[in-house]
This record gives sequence, structure tokens and C-alpha cells, in this order.
Amino acid sequence: MTVKTERLIRSCANRKRARLGIPALRPDRGLARAARVHAKAMLQKGFFDHTDPQGRGPADRVARVSTRNWVAVAENIAAGFPSASSTCARWNKAHLDNILRRSYTHIGAGYAQGKRGYGRYYVQVFGTLRR
Repeated sequence: MTVKTERLIRSCANRKRARLGIPALRPDRGLARAARVHAKAMLQKGFFDHTDPQGRGPADRVARVSTRNWVAVAENIAAGFPSASSTCARWNKAHLDNILRRSYTHIGAGYAQGKRGYGRYYVQVFGTLRR
């Protein structure tokens, strides 16, 4: 379920980009790891924010788990939605800046589900590699 949901989260962004003629985002393991870590942390520690309780933001998380040299990083988060498709619909209405930014070339997705907090946590992490 988690792998399928993460695949849907990635494809959601690329479908929107394709409709507008923007190149697809390539999947990246490091960005995916950062997204999963954040989704799980929000579930387990009961918070919903781009900054975790230790004060780390998206770029900090990516730097901790990725060996690649990212020049820019951003993320979209969502919680409580019943499915990846409903989350995608919300991001397509409220968080298009990250999804459509042409400078982002890679994406990672994370998902966590449990009985705490909002129950379901979705994360998209976007990145641009240093040239």
C-alpha cells in the first residue's frame, strides 16, 4: 500500500506538469527517503508542519539522507485525506507553486498511515541538483 501510494503521489505531480508542457520530475531515492522520514515523524510524533520538533526543515532532512548535492529543495505536505487522489486534488488547488516550478527536476514521495493524529500523512519533496 505504501509503495503504491507513493507512486501515485509522484505521478500526480507529473500528470499536472505534462498537461502544461513542463518536463516530468524524475524519481530520486534520497528525496523519497526524506519524504518517508517526514511522513512517519509527523504520524509518530503527532505534528503537522514543514519543520519537525527538532527544528529541521525540508532541506535539513534531505541533507541528512541524500548523498546528492541539491541546490534547491521544497516540499508539499498533507494529512487526513482518505486517498492519494484526494490529496493530489488538494495539492493541485493549493500547492501548485512547487509542482509546477520548472527548476525542480526530481521528486520523492512519502506516506505514513496509523491511528495517531490525522491518520494519513502525505509528503512530496522536490529538488534541483547542483550542476
